[in-house]
Amino acid sequence: MNRLLLAGVAAAAWSSGAIAADLGPYNPPRAEPYYEPAYAPVQSGVWNWQGLYMGVNAGYGWGNDNAVSFNGIGGGVGNTNPDGWFGGGQIGYNAQFNALVLGVEWDIQSADLSDSTVLSSGFTGVTSDVDWFSTLRGRIGYAAGPALLYVTGGLAFADVQFNGMSPTTSISSSEIQTGYTVGGGIEWAFAPNWSLKSEYLYVDLGSETFSTPSGTYTTETDFHSARVGLNYRF
Repeated sequence: MNRLLLAGVAAAAWSSGAIAADLGPYNPPRAEPYYEPAYAPVQSGVWNWQGLYMGVNAGYGWGNDNAVSFNGIGGGVGNTNPDGWFGGGQIGYNAQFNALVLGVEWDIQSADLSDSTVLSSGFTGVTSDVDWFSTLRGRIGYAAGPALLYVTGGLAFADVQFNGMSPTTSISSSEIQTGYTVGGGIEWAFAPNWSLKSEYLYVDLGSETFSTPSGTYTTETDFHSARVGLNYRF
C-alpha cells in the first residue's frame, strides 16, 4: 500500500514538472513605463516677409502751399494747393535678416490733384494739376510679429500740367517733373501671403520756370499723400 502511495506521489510530481516545462519559464507581468507628456514651447518668432510681392493701393493727396508767380505784365504771386484722390499699384521685394527687413518698391498712381488760383495782381490766373505720379523707394523695416513698421524714401516722378493766363499771354504745359519722396508706414500680415498697409509719403518735385513773350511763370510742386494698400507675397 505504501509503495502504491509513493508511486502516485512521484507520478503526480513528474506530471506537474512536465506541464511546467511545456509552459516555459514564469515571467511576471511588468508595469508599462510612464512617460511625462512633452509640450512644444510656444514660438513667438518673426513673421516671414521675405520675397517678391505685388499689390494695389488708393489714397488722398493734398498740396503744401505751392508757390507760383508771374514776372511780367499783369504779374503777381500766389499759392496753389492741389488735392484729390489717386489709385494704382505697386511691386516690390523684401530681404529679411531676423527682425530687420530691407526692401525696394516701385509704385505708379493715376491721380487728379488739382487747384486754381488768381495771383495777387488780380489779372493772372493759374491752374496746377498732377495727372499721375510714381515713386521708386527703398524701405527699412522692423518685423514685430505680424506687423512690419518701416520708413521709406527715394525718387519721385509726376506728370504736372500747368496753365497760366494773364492779360497779355497764356501758357499751357505738361511736363514730367522729378524729385524725391520720404515717409513711413505699417504693414500687417493677416494671412500667410496677404498683408494690408497704411502709408504716408511726402513728395517734392521742386520748381519749374516757363517762359512766355510777356514774362515768366515760376511754380513749385509738392504734396502730402496718405494711402492704404493690399499686397500679395509670392
